[in-house]
Parts: sequence; C-alpha cells; structure tokens
Amino acid sequence: MLIDYKIVRHSLILKVGSELDHHEARKIKSVTDIVFRKGTARNIILDFSQTEFMDSAGIGMIISRYKETDLHGGKLCIVNPGKTVEKLIKISGLHSLVYEFRTMEEALAYV
Repeated sequence: MLIDYKIVRHSLILKVGSELDHHEARKIKSVTDIVFRKGTARNIILDFSQTEFMDSAGIGMIISRYKETDLHGGKLCIVNPGKTVEKLIKISGLHSLVYEFRTMEEALAYV
C-alpha cells in the first residue's frame, strides 16, 4: 500500500494520486481507518493537486471519510482540486460536506 501521508497537529494529510478510482479509494480508506484507530488524528485533509480523474468510488470514499471525521469531532478538507474534481464535488453535493481550500497552509490554519 503506497499512500503518501503524514500527520500534522491532529490532521491526517493524504496526497491523492493522479486518479481516484476504486483501488485508490480503498487504499485511502485503509490508511484513515488505521490512523483513526490509533487516535492520532481527527481531521482529514485530502490534497488533490495531482488528481486529474475521480469516479464514483472517489465520491463514495469522500462521503465515508466525512462520516468518520464527523464521528471523531473533526473536519474533512479538500486542498487544490483541479477543475474536473471541483466540478464533481459541486455536482455530487459534496461541497456541502467538505471544506475546500486552495493551499495546504489555509487548510491547516482552519483545522
């Protein structure tokens, strides 16, 4: 499982790859489950700066990670989504669940 992630001040930061499909969504879910089980984070920040494609599995993963962060009293943030990902976030209604930021610094300052 190769997911680029780190924990900064109770926030799990995950760098999403170029495609957020079923396989990538499962990897992200697995990492977040492990980190939340350890109790080292309560927020999730998804860095979409390299993501060019996202399908319904990505949308489902975001919804499930929103529920997980909400359960732990945290927030789910999305950083730097490209036009394609941003369009899917708006069309799917995810924009009402997540906080969107242009930079990682803005997201970390918010949480």
